[in-house]
Amino acid sequence: MSKRGKIAFVGTGGTISMSYNDRQGGFIPTETANSILGAVPDNYKENLEIIDWGHQPSSHYTIRMTVDLVQLLKKLVQDGINGIVVASGTDALEEMAYLTDLLWPYPQPVIFTGSMLPIGVPGSDAASNLIQSLVAASCERLWGMGVLACLQDQLFAASEVAKEIGHRKDAFYAPGRGPIAEFVDGKIYVIRQPKRPPFLGHDINPVGKIAVLWATLGGGEEILSCIAECCDLDGIVLAGFGAGNVPPSWIKHLKPLIKKGLPVVITSRCHRGHTSIQYAYEGSTKKLLEMGVYDGGWLRPHQARLRLAVALGAGLKGETLQKYLRDEL
Repeated sequence: MSKRGKIAFVGTGGTISMSYNDRQGGFIPTETANSILGAVPDNYKENLEIIDWGHQPSSHYTIRMTVDLVQLLKKLVQDGINGIVVASGTDALEEMAYLTDLLWPYPQPVIFTGSMLPIGVPGSDAASNLIQSLVAASCERLWGMGVLACLQDQLFAASEVAKEIGHRKDAFYAPGRGPIAEFVDGKIYVIRQPKRPPFLGHDINPVGKIAVLWATLGGGEEILSCIAECCDLDGIVLAGFGAGNVPPSWIKHLKPLIKKGLPVVITSRCHRGHTSIQYAYEGSTKKLLEMGVYDGGWLRPHQARLRLAVALGAGLKGETLQKYLRDEL
């Protein structure tokens, strides 16, 4: 049967698919994509392709699994699908959506959504988020905007969305940016066009072994020492203080890693941070860049990790890798 003109709904698990299990004493993923859509009125399910892809909580997903999901989404568009909704766990939603956006070459929108409460719990946000996501996936005004997250009457760019709170329904925001569109009386009002990351090409296989090391008060040296002694990584992202500065005790461990050719990226651990070369002391961004560390610029640490994974999978290195990290390609 032809998929041309249809909207696809892909269930991947997450809180939205969970129900309470008496034996386990907590919520676990049990609901299929079809049963999740039982909360949605029939008129929103007309001309809908339903794919029950996975039943995982957010913490069980990996880069490899997300890449497999992206391959499925690409195949759906190649078969004629006009838009896609992906129901996922909210804990990893911003990472899964961002990685998908890095790998997404098509104008058709991909809308990630989820819920903070399981679908059968009184007061759940699942039905509302699902309905609005299906409307968004059908909206031609969103074509070309890439991958979006639809939650609580708002649409966020995958490159901007962040989960701020773990216990309230208004958990998501876009630091310093806000939504790219909002729902008013059931209609979508587009506010602005998001800036999308560069697309590097088809059939990229992102690497998976990239660690993120956070700068903390006098901490991190022991972990970095272990990495330096038995390094089996593809790269490291440093989440530095403020403008991207790290403890000076890290330097003696970073130098041999860089000398071996391991890509190391410096970012700020601040949600609205940016690296800066205004400081010149040991461990500053300026000194790190002089050592051969790559500059992550505006990227948040988890974004730098995913972008580095894609870049290395595409074979980028040196100046080209640096330009990709800084959106200068």
